[in-house]
Amino acid sequence: MKKLLFIISVLLVVSCGGKKKPDFAAANAARDYYNLLLEGNSDAFVAHMEIADSIPESYREQLVANANMYMDQQQTEHRGIKKVDVLNCVNDSLQSTAQAFLMLCYGDSTVEEIVVPMVKRGGKWLMK
Repeated sequence: MKKLLFIISVLLVVSCGGKKKPDFAAANAARDYYNLLLEGNSDAFVAHMEIADSIPESYREQLVANANMYMDQQQTEHRGIKKVDVLNCVNDSLQSTAQAFLMLCYGDSTVEEIVVPMVKRGGKWLMK
């Protein structure tokens, strides 16, 4: 009986100790890109989109304007976004994609959870 308990204990320790740590690289990148918006750098935010290098300049300018309008709207409705935190990241290693779960903390004390689809291109995480 003692041998059986010992073997079960060893198996539990080995099985629990062998788990991979979650990879938050995509979520950390998404948070960094949203922090660019907080700094007022909409151009850099758009530059970290998957499509940024393959769209016409006029469309890129529209995306930058849209990001600026989004930040203006958040300022009007919530006294701005004060902080962006990473909540979770769900990776699909076969397709080099991830779902980054972020928490937007607003100036009016409210919070909102958003999901940012991410894709890995050339070793770098970009927003879809």
